[in-house]
Amino acid sequence: MLLKNGITIDQLNRPLAQFITKHYVEKGPGKEGHWFQPLNNIHHNGEYGNFAGSVTPYKQLIGIGIIGLFLLLTACINFVNLATAQAISRSKEVGVRKVMGSRRDQLIWQFLSETTLITIIALLLACVLAELALPGMESLFGANTSFSLFGHPIIFIFLLVMLVLVSFLAGLYPAMIMSGFSPALAIKNKVSTTKSGGVGLRKTLVVVQFAITAILIVSTLVVIKQMSYIRDKSLGFDTKAIALINVPTDSLSKLKYNSFRDEILKKTGVNRVSFCSEAPSSGNNSETNFSYNSSKDADFQVNIKTADEDYFETFGLQLVAGKELSKSDTTKEFVVNETLLKKLNVSNPNEALGKMINLSGRKGPVVGVVKDFNNSSLRDAISPIAIFSNLNNYHTMAIKLESKEMVSTLKSIENTFNHTFPESIYSVKFIDDQIASYYQTERIMGVLFKVFAGVVIFISFIGLFGLISFIATQRTKEIAIRKVLGASNFELIKMLNSTFLWMVLIANMVAWPVAYIFISKWLASFQYRIDLSIWPFIIAMFISMVITLVTVTLRSYNAARANTIDALKYE
Repeated sequence: MLLKNGITIDQLNRPLAQFITKHYVEKGPGKEGHWFQPLNNIHHNGEYGNFAGSVTPYKQLIGIGIIGLFLLLTACINFVNLATAQAISRSKEVGVRKVMGSRRDQLIWQFLSETTLITIIALLLACVLAELALPGMESLFGANTSFSLFGHPIIFIFLLVMLVLVSFLAGLYPAMIMSGFSPALAIKNKVSTTKSGGVGLRKTLVVVQFAITAILIVSTLVVIKQMSYIRDKSLGFDTKAIALINVPTDSLSKLKYNSFRDEILKKTGVNRVSFCSEAPSSGNNSETNFSYNSSKDADFQVNIKTADEDYFETFGLQLVAGKELSKSDTTKEFVVNETLLKKLNVSNPNEALGKMINLSGRKGPVVGVVKDFNNSSLRDAISPIAIFSNLNNYHTMAIKLESKEMVSTLKSIENTFNHTFPESIYSVKFIDDQIASYYQTERIMGVLFKVFAGVVIFISFIGLFGLISFIATQRTKEIAIRKVLGASNFELIKMLNSTFLWMVLIANMVAWPVAYIFISKWLASFQYRIDLSIWPFIIAMFISMVITLVTVTLRSYNAARANTIDALKYE
């Protein structure tokens, strides 16, 4: 509907709620209602889907945004750390400029402009890398992606905001520190480490940086494990090499179903064929009221699936009691799943055989009980299900194929379809692709987590190497004196490592609760999920410590091997 100007959805919901209260059953087994969805919401609301069958949920965009924010924050922390660490080496420059008449605000603008220039160069390089990454992004998201600064003004505005924001966040604090040096102390090279930004601040920033790294590592490991669990978990039916073809549903076409089935079964590479409404697992589920061996409706609804007698063998569904459906174009009998009997408090499947079911005017006995299978994604619990025959509801043909001859067989099937139904459009998809589409968002996020976790680890490595280089330079004389007094290279390396290892340990203790809350909420969206163990957290800490040990040891070893005479000859 096209709303009048000034009318909101909330205003429509009020009379709709009154309509529902007046005309619908308030305390029925199913909750009936209506929803208004804005047209501009169809690209991002996975609950309802859209006409293209391609939705980019808001949580996916938010997830990408959070990861990007983590990356920017890590890079800014690196810059602040390295800039404040190098402040002492520029103290004489600041002292001379102040003596020559520079005001503090002029020095601040000088250092901010230097940061801005670095950020501009980084943005230009990022634009080149973004252009090179487009083919990979298109493959990952399955959509055409373009990058144009002036063709898409929002990108230009975003980069401009990033330029200002990053330059300010990364450059302001170092500029304030360096511009505040005393001219007399700066020229005499007597500016202390404490006055150049504070060792405590730099350690805090390193802790934050490694906490972000640990969160991303833990998240990546859990996402990978959950997606592996989803791929490996049995859904209760066969998903390999089963093609789903949309068949026309008009009455004239239905008269051709049997001849079409016979032609398909004659083809080399075709094992089984079944007409049905949907595959066992589908995003298109329908529920209705029903009664079981009684005139009174049950207090829950049943998920209905219509299928012919070959449905069970085509999809490899297993019976735990009774038999499969008999050949029929109309509803004469039902096969139910174990979950339906559990909800009816029927413990023995054989007890249900022969009991009458009545749903939507269709009545018949239960002739079989099928083993539970997942009728939707693993985010949802298995529904109570009733399967019955009804030719009028068929709109899908499921074909079990031989994997080796699939391409040639599908081409032959297409030719037969076009000959049998010349006015219809041939459309085919595979059940395993359909199931994989349930987890498209998780798959994309898993890939992005892997890539960005690697980038954050690399940034942490570079930042840590720069910081330990500065600290080793500042402690050159201390290291030399310790060597003169008998300290070994191993003891010196151990001394420099211990400080950073403590910071990594603290960072992980901070990161673990945050990562646990984030991952627990994500896993809670799956009805079937892995158990969250301690191992991803231990592995994250181990990786952080290995990065620290390798980085610090490489730089501190050079400092420990330096000639003590060079460090002490001026004392």
